[in-house]
Amino acid sequence: MVVDAVTDKLAESDDLDWKGELPNFVRKPGLWNEFAKDVAAMANTRGGLLIYGVSDEIELVGVDLSVVDEKQMRQAMRNAVQPYVSGVELVPLHAPDGGLDVLVVDIPPSESAPHFQYGWEQKDKDRVTFNAPYRVKDDTFYMAEHQVARAYQDRFARQDSAGALLSAHLAHATDTVLDQSRGRSAWLVVGACLARPVPRLVPHPTQTDAQDSLFRARKIAGRLHDEYSPASVMSRVLNSGTHVGLRRWVASNLLVPDQRTSARGVMAELHHDGSTILCVEVSSDAHQLGDRIPVDTWLLNAAITDAVGIVEAFRLSRAPDTSVDITATVAVTAADSERPALVPIGYQWGRSAVIEDCRHPARLLPASTELGPVADDEILRACVAELRSGLLNQFGVTVSLA
Repeated sequence: MVVDAVTDKLAESDDLDWKGELPNFVRKPGLWNEFAKDVAAMANTRGGLLIYGVSDEIELVGVDLSVVDEKQMRQAMRNAVQPYVSGVELVPLHAPDGGLDVLVVDIPPSESAPHFQYGWEQKDKDRVTFNAPYRVKDDTFYMAEHQVARAYQDRFARQDSAGALLSAHLAHATDTVLDQSRGRSAWLVVGACLARPVPRLVPHPTQTDAQDSLFRARKIAGRLHDEYSPASVMSRVLNSGTHVGLRRWVASNLLVPDQRTSARGVMAELHHDGSTILCVEVSSDAHQLGDRIPVDTWLLNAAITDAVGIVEAFRLSRAPDTSVDITATVAVTAADSERPALVPIGYQWGRSAVIEDCRHPARLLPASTELGPVADDEILRACVAELRSGLLNQFGVTVSLA
């Protein structure tokens, strides 16, 4: 395709830029930030291709792919473009006949625009610049103030839409599990959505992809479990497999009649848009408290840990450079007019018991946190702790032990 485009003398446009030489990362005014500027400009417009190995005269001159340093190129994007442009693909193309090779940089249109280029410009007398470039035909310009304002308005509108979508996912999942509940019970519902949409070039997850993500999530959660969460709840749905849903994959032990058991209810959803849902019944069957609903705090913590594992595993498969917003809440089967009290149950000396000297709220406010794009186990544990404390503190307790 590149050879055909060169033969036809295909002119540059807002989504095509011919480059005769590989980018120069030597820190010289006007040179070292050129690659970052090109990436930001295309991301701010409608995406496109940077093709290295074709001169400005549209002649195939080739590049030496052996000297291409992908890590350096991505580091340049990370250091010189804010916010980071996710989904950029570096595609080395070897000539099949031993001819001249080219490097293609595929930049998707970004839902996080405007992206600003940070660096030095020679024409600005070597001063630091922080501008939002964009392309018009084959030229690159910098956004004026009103264009930046419009770009931010568009981004915030997309973010509001994503928040509304997560709320819709949470509401639908809550209604689903409450409809399937047997008797009075409480459910932990944890939902998460990506701060930036999945890149358009990423295909929808297959059933195998969804199953793999759940198994990877169990491994991640296994590393995160601490003394307050002795067991995982995911084993209850992994053996049931995943079933197709509306733009999502669903694993549960309560939705399919033939697979429903007397075990505690669990439902996990992996949505095509990168959102995840985990619902776990957290009522304690060992305690009869009249019209009050006992909440097993150890189980609640285990479920939150599993939910964070699902969020991280699915994020890595859909958009690894994207942060995630996570919300955890507790829903009950009773009608609003009844407002039964929630009573926390803890464990001590191997036995469960009602936690004394604490509050018995009728409803818990949602607890929320954000998981950054680069998360190690320590960060994941901190995410679990923030969600756990956000819920348990509303009972007036700090940990899940009595």
